[in-house]
Amino acid sequence: MHTENRLFSRQVDLLYQQARGAALATMVTAVLLVAIVQTVPAALLLGWLAAISCAAAGLMLMHARRRNAADADSKAARWANRFAACVAMIGLCWGACPVLLSVYVGYEYQLVLAVLVLGVCAAALPMFSAVPRVYRVFAVCAVAPMLAWGLTAESTVSHELSVMAVVFLVSMLLTSTRLGHAMRAALRVQFNNEELVASLKDEVAIRQAAEQAALQSTSTARASQARFEKLAAVASEGLVFHDAGVIINANQAFARMVGCSADGLVGRSALEFVIPAHRARLEEMLRSRRDEDYEITLTDASGREVPLVIQSRDFDYEGRRVRLAALRDVSDQRAAEDRAHYLAQHDGLTGLPNRSLLLESLRQSLSLARRQNFKLGLLMFDLDRFKGINDSLGHAAGDDLICAVAERLKQNLRTEDLIARPGSDEFLIVLPYVNDSQDLARAALKLQRCFETPFVIANEELYLTPSIGIGTYPDDGDTPEQLILRAETAMYQAKKAGGNGFAFYAAEMSALAREHLSLENQLRQALENREFELHYQPQQDLQTNAVIAVEALIRWNRPGQGMIAPLKFIPVAEMSGLIVPIGEWVMQEACRQAQDWQKRGADAIGVAVNVSARQFKDPALITKIAQCLESSGLDPRLLELELTESIVMEDPVSSAARLNQIRDLGVSISIDDFGTGYSSLSYLRQFPIDTLKIDRSFVRDVNVDAHNAAIVTAILAMARQLQIGVVAEGIETAEQQNFLAQHGCGIGQGYYFSKPLPAAECEKLFERRPARALPFSVVR
Repeated sequence: MHTENRLFSRQVDLLYQQARGAALATMVTAVLLVAIVQTVPAALLLGWLAAISCAAAGLMLMHARRRNAADADSKAARWANRFAACVAMIGLCWGACPVLLSVYVGYEYQLVLAVLVLGVCAAALPMFSAVPRVYRVFAVCAVAPMLAWGLTAESTVSHELSVMAVVFLVSMLLTSTRLGHAMRAALRVQFNNEELVASLKDEVAIRQAAEQAALQSTSTARASQARFEKLAAVASEGLVFHDAGVIINANQAFARMVGCSADGLVGRSALEFVIPAHRARLEEMLRSRRDEDYEITLTDASGREVPLVIQSRDFDYEGRRVRLAALRDVSDQRAAEDRAHYLAQHDGLTGLPNRSLLLESLRQSLSLARRQNFKLGLLMFDLDRFKGINDSLGHAAGDDLICAVAERLKQNLRTEDLIARPGSDEFLIVLPYVNDSQDLARAALKLQRCFETPFVIANEELYLTPSIGIGTYPDDGDTPEQLILRAETAMYQAKKAGGNGFAFYAAEMSALAREHLSLENQLRQALENREFELHYQPQQDLQTNAVIAVEALIRWNRPGQGMIAPLKFIPVAEMSGLIVPIGEWVMQEACRQAQDWQKRGADAIGVAVNVSARQFKDPALITKIAQCLESSGLDPRLLELELTESIVMEDPVSSAARLNQIRDLGVSISIDDFGTGYSSLSYLRQFPIDTLKIDRSFVRDVNVDAHNAAIVTAILAMARQLQIGVVAEGIETAEQQNFLAQHGCGIGQGYYFSKPLPAAECEKLFERRPARALPFSVVR
């Protein structure tokens, strides 16, 4: 048979080897689809299922007939046409599925059905590409009905899906052609090698006949040996004569495979050249001496691994029975298979995962998110006005721009994030391990800002802006398809808002995220523009009404907005981490002001400063406190740091060490909002605490509520026994003051005495304070 005919016949053989698997996969997928889609009339579903099942059954029937046909090789073209007719029917059934069912299902299912058809086309690529025209028939039949349906629909989304389907179809057809060419090249090399091996076998037969006919002339035997060695020398396959694995002789092809000279191979064991994982298999084949093909991988002198297919037979060589092994390098064949698999799962332009691989990876990420109970975000990017750039500069420049965008996005993502390009100018980004919507908003804003630098394409600076839609798990969905749909919906919301922005699927979440981000940016500006100021609320001796100390309270006077309530901006500062630099400024300003009052003639006035949880965990906190005291010149005994119970009890061991370091500086420590946090009081004995501040919720009704009165008197009694000072917060009436004074509370604070005042007004209150000991020594 002519070589080209043999090639095509072998391709058809490879095609029919996939027939049963393709038919079974088709029927299983069709049954699952029918079971899932509940809103479609049963008659329509069963009719469609019957049609595609008949087509798949026909494929299996043809496979069985060809296996028993005597003329399979001579009529390969006819068998290929029959196969193409069957897969065309299957393709038409799949292509008709979205069209037939679109009337009865919503947009989400229409999108899923369209993606399913494209996925079936991708899955069929390695199955039917042995004969590329068969795959082309299948792909066109599968995509054409959906394409026609999408183009005739009035929805813009349907038109965009149609464009994506065309791009996908062209990509798959080109890939099928390349894969078919690679397969034909590999088969052609194999046939050439088989012909050489057949020639060698003929020579072997000749030699065996010559040896059996011992009376033949010596010249005939020498000629046969010379012909054999000549054929072995020019063979592209490696040939090795060995006895139980010890090499007797080898040709140049095998010597090149392992990177040694042919003479240097004699006497060495074949096991030396095989990777460790395959040595046991080679040993077993050497012992069994079975005449069957098998695969192993060897390593050459440079360490490169070479996959081989080995054919081994017994052979009479120089008067003894040895084994002749023919080794065929299948590296190119494996590379072609790997390339086909890669192209089926990656975008050919950017190398990023395509929609198929993204769905698989997103499904795994969602499973992990369920097990580990973390949030996950999906961001859909669409480039604003990309089509105009593509049309004006050409598709080549457009492709370069897409690659540049992909690279810039990758540079601004974490290692655990995943970016994919489903097609056109869209990108999908999976962000696992996020805490809340603010994390996603910051990530979206960061990615949006990375577009502020222009892209240089074709010697021109191009400015792009993205529209970003955000879907979250578990809030917006728990399947890949749901999250993609939610992110796409949000992306269109961002586009409707003018582009160059982001939107959450839930509008209220998007508004809240924008409000917090805006407030966070304003806080940063406030720090730079010195918009913060401190007000001071006096702490007074309940017996004499003398001012003992003041508590520093931050205020934000925003230009054009007036005073912004601390309850509005402090949580945002905590969440963003800005509370640390804000807290440093408060401590520095409070120390400076207390020292300034003394310079202006006032007696020593203590100042209490609140410390946040993040600020307390700052490794440099002790150094910063010392720097504040040194730069202001304030006596450390005039500074008191206020912390809540929850802060010190989060990590008691670490907190105790940190509090002792603060005490070593000479600074006093108080527990704010005492009684509202941890019920355990053991920390009062473990930690170096100077003062307890009774929470205002207990003070409010202390003179009329027996329960509050009991709690307050118990705290006062306990503090006296532990020699800890007490400050009562939130005093608003004379009755509250009298009750606290009568039960031994030393210091009070509240609107009954004074609201928080600016520094200049607070200074007037100091005139009521007689000269006495340092303030926090009085508190204690």
